[in-house]
Amino acid sequence: MQPFFMAIIDIIRSRRSVRSYKPDPLTEDQIKAILHAGMLAPSAHNHQPWNFIVITNRDAINRLSMSVQGYLGDKLSASDAISYFGSQERVDRVKKRLELKEDTVFYGAPCVVMVVVDKANLEYGPIDCGMAAENMCLYAREQGIASCIIGYARHASREELIRVGMKESQELMFGMVFGYSDQMDGDPDRDFNKIQKWQK
Repeated sequence: MQPFFMAIIDIIRSRRSVRSYKPDPLTEDQIKAILHAGMLAPSAHNHQPWNFIVITNRDAINRLSMSVQGYLGDKLSASDAISYFGSQERVDRVKKRLELKEDTVFYGAPCVVMVVVDKANLEYGPIDCGMAAENMCLYAREQGIASCIIGYARHASREELIRVGMKESQELMFGMVFGYSDQMDGDPDRDFNKIQKWQK
């Protein structure tokens, strides 16, 4: 697929969190370019705390997915499930996903990226990594590649995370997935009334 070029505001407006992927793999050069965009992000004192673990091996992705699904299954059966997931609607949605018995965490994407930082960088590292992640998502969009940030990846077992390359001295911030979309882009509602106060 050839990349298409867009104005930055159009990229921002059209980016979507995609939750269904074609199996077609990305090339190593495509993945490296996405990671490079992340590494161009600003960070506190230019500390650049992010480290990326790239996973394209399907067995490894499935192991991580099953690990997270086990955690979510336990949460669904707990008495405070609605409190944890936020609403009965979300409880039902997660339950339905888990019943599919597929990669319901990473949505079948061919490329998973785990974003990790050293434990010593946990004060500002999450902010820095968030900026790096948005760079990656926007660059991917500009290249015709879909993406989604996976917060639930934080609940993968530490054993599985270390198995794919995380160090004992590191913590996982979140996961990300990249690939070619297998769904129609939606048009989610946006609430633009979020300027709480403008002190003049």
